[in-house]
Amino acid sequence: MNKEIRVTQLFDCADVGSNIVHEGRLQGKPWKLIQGPWTRGGTKAAYYRFLLEQATAYPRTQLWHVNMGGRAKWARGKFARPYALTLHGTDIRENYWQEQHHASIKADIDGAGHVWYTTPDLREKAERARSDAQYLPVPIDLESLPKWAPAQKPRVFFTSRWDASKGGDAWVQTAADVVAALAGQDVDVVALDWGDRAAEVAALGVTLLPKMSKPQFLQEISRAHVAVGQVAGILAASELEAIGMGVPTVFADQDPGYPDGVATVSVNRADVGHAVRETLNDPLTVSKKLAGAEYVLANHSAKSLMPTLMAGYSKVLEK
Repeated sequence: MNKEIRVTQLFDCADVGSNIVHEGRLQGKPWKLIQGPWTRGGTKAAYYRFLLEQATAYPRTQLWHVNMGGRAKWARGKFARPYALTLHGTDIRENYWQEQHHASIKADIDGAGHVWYTTPDLREKAERARSDAQYLPVPIDLESLPKWAPAQKPRVFFTSRWDASKGGDAWVQTAADVVAALAGQDVDVVALDWGDRAAEVAALGVTLLPKMSKPQFLQEISRAHVAVGQVAGILAASELEAIGMGVPTVFADQDPGYPDGVATVSVNRADVGHAVRETLNDPLTVSKKLAGAEYVLANHSAKSLMPTLMAGYSKVLEK
């Protein structure tokens, strides 16, 4: 039965929907992804295109898998089907608890046949909103990642944007600590010009690159000798992609919900600068020891997550 469940992903967040569909199709499952109109400029034409795609998919769809709380109205509306919901972060970490968003996200959660959340730090809030909410790690497509090819000059790359969700003041302080730890060394310290605190980081001496396409972003990460992950205690897609490439990734104050043996240089936040400096001494050896690709394949590949997905989909259809 499971192989025949016809699922359509509604929307894509951090490539979760597209990676699930890609793996499903490799396994012969008739799965599809429909992107939101905001990914095509948010115009009236884009909105009608979205509705047309949903109407076309509706007859062959047994259930919708909605990515992001606040968007399931399209699964309950004119083209209503049973649906699963994945909570991705801000939706349950912040929006659910805010008066202006609470009713719509609560309706999404209450109406879902099954609910997942993507990072361990969301567990407490997700389970308060829905007692049977389940952890579904962010899936990463290792085959789509570029090969690790460190630049000729030592390079440190901050993988996340500069805002409160990634650590706020502590994230900016981490940049300052890394710059200070590398003082006097000829090292490129690089990040994206992304987030409302990016200017503060640039003033510290971090070189900011303009926002770019996802493939370009991954290529930039692949040139790093060391990656520095956000300091909010979790591994988002960009950190996991760096790990999957084999880039030694410094991970601060990791949430206890992660399994033992996470393939990172795991330290306290105050020690990130020191960890970056030490890892730069021999990143190749550190990379081999961490075995990042193997970790991602075992814990974050769409293939490894298929049993969890299929059990959730079956639960939705049994209700």
